[in-house]
Amino acid sequence: MNPFSQQLLISYECVSAIGVSLHLEEMMTHFLKTFSRKTGALAAIYWKADTQGFTRVCFYGKKAFIPLFSPPSYNDKTTMKREHKSGKKLLHVKIAEDWIAFLLEVKEEELTHIEAIIDSFHDKLENAIRACKNHLELREINQTLERLIEEEVHKNREKDKHILQQSRLAQMGEMISMIAHQWRQPLGSISTIAASIRLKLTLNRLLGSSKEEQEASKVFLEESMNRIESYVQFLTHTIDDFRNFFKPNKQQERVSLPQLISKTLEIIGKALEVNGIAINVQVYETKAIYTYANEVTQVILNILKNAEDVIKERSIQNPHIYITIKQEDAWQCIYIEDNAGGMSPEVLEHMFEPYFSTKSEKNGSGLGLYMSKIIIEEHCKGKILANNGSMGAQFIIKLDGESHQ
Repeated sequence: MNPFSQQLLISYECVSAIGVSLHLEEMMTHFLKTFSRKTGALAAIYWKADTQGFTRVCFYGKKAFIPLFSPPSYNDKTTMKREHKSGKKLLHVKIAEDWIAFLLEVKEEELTHIEAIIDSFHDKLENAIRACKNHLELREINQTLERLIEEEVHKNREKDKHILQQSRLAQMGEMISMIAHQWRQPLGSISTIAASIRLKLTLNRLLGSSKEEQEASKVFLEESMNRIESYVQFLTHTIDDFRNFFKPNKQQERVSLPQLISKTLEIIGKALEVNGIAINVQVYETKAIYTYANEVTQVILNILKNAEDVIKERSIQNPHIYITIKQEDAWQCIYIEDNAGGMSPEVLEHMFEPYFSTKSEKNGSGLGLYMSKIIIEEHCKGKILANNGSMGAQFIIKLDGESHQ
């Protein structure tokens, strides 16, 4: 084979070895190995320029030859330079800011051919190295972005936990007010019973002198004690409702939407009644679903409490809250609408944003509806919507009727 044909073959083999990988070390190791085998180079090395000078990326050949290699000066502007060491020839080739060096044992004429071969694929090799570096830089940027996104997601989750805690504390205050409404009547009844017993004792009429009076007193005391026990059970049940309301669901439970409404009205119903607000509940076709019942109850309670506040603020005559339960395709839906006249487009637009509230500062934190959206859409995989109905603000809670444990 004549020298020109041999040169073309070597060039072709080397060009084929360039760009086989976007991993810089892997690509350059493959190139140095191919070039050394085809040209008879004893060893080859690649240095990458960095802020500290040059860093060796890869080496091919016997390790005993490594001490013979050293990168040229960082400011060296030559593209290709020869050097003699230990009776052998070192050929340095600059590729952009980097350097490649080959240790050869050849005649000057052969070295000239090798330089011509390198010159034939120099630009391609430079572009391949740049592509590898760009690929590495892009990977590092992506990793940085992934880390930043993960940090932001973590911050948002912590923020949501904090907001949820704030929301629950706000609801606790509202719940205490509701408990006060529920307790007022039974506590008043217990007080009345105690006053009646004390009056009979004062008048010496409790024990009685005749058998008939004693029997009547016994019946009176038994009835009084039964009524007190009944009221105490009611008070205990109210406290249990309060405690369970704020106990997080660890697992979904099977429950029907009418049960959720009933459970919520047991908590807030008395407060609504005291404020003269009538509740109208209509139940159409529906079925039980698996969901986080306590969390959904919190959302329903929050919507009802908002409706109560708006009705009171606007002094609505003959106030009503209408609750409709029905099935729509795969969704089990709860519609809650008041008759307080509705909301402006500006309020509707920002309804579910954190810290947005139309109430006065002392009455609203702006967290309730934001957390309601988090609970329904993220925890329960449902939907919550707000719009204006025919009489006032309407909220729609949609829960997946196909979900199961």
